[in-house]
Amino acid sequence: MKIDCRNLACPEPVLKTKKALEEMDEGILEVLVNSISSIQNVKRFAQNQGLVAEEEKLDNGDTIIRIVKGYECSIVKEEDDKKFLDKVLFIKDDKVGEGELGHILMEGFLKTTLEFDKLPEIVVCVNRGVFLTTKNEKTIEILKEFEKRGVKIYSCGVCMNHFKIPPEELKVGEIGNAYDTMDFLLHKNVITL
Repeated sequence: MKIDCRNLACPEPVLKTKKALEEMDEGILEVLVNSISSIQNVKRFAQNQGLVAEEEKLDNGDTIIRIVKGYECSIVKEEDDKKFLDKVLFIKDDKVGEGELGHILMEGFLKTTLEFDKLPEIVVCVNRGVFLTTKNEKTIEILKEFEKRGVKIYSCGVCMNHFKIPPEELKVGEIGNAYDTMDFLLHKNVITL
């Protein structure tokens, strides 16, 4: 089966992929995409479902993601996943409160979190929170330490587009999507900053 998800806004490529996979018992789904965020989001969605997903760059700049369904291809969780709390840190702004104090507080809270034995499993940055992963050098360095310790970090692709931040300016983590974000918020314990 093949589906064309080129030029679709987040989360449409993931939703179309999900629907196509639900209609298949087994086989290979080919998803045609043409943006970095769509490539990352569709591959991550498939892998989170325990499926194998591989990409092939075409001569015209498009990418085909091949997803295998219906065969033994589950992902085994690592034993050290127990080092994470079943929590998502959901960050909606680049500061806590207002002004310069708000920036100092955000940096302080993130840095202090690294002092604990267990970290949140996921950090999701939306709205002005995407500045923490793209513009603020201090928070980028702190979040790189989160990432070194295995924390997954996602920045909202729609938010980055809104603020005219190109994908190559993302300094830590990956571009996220609405489907994954809502999945995290509905199935994990959430801490909002």
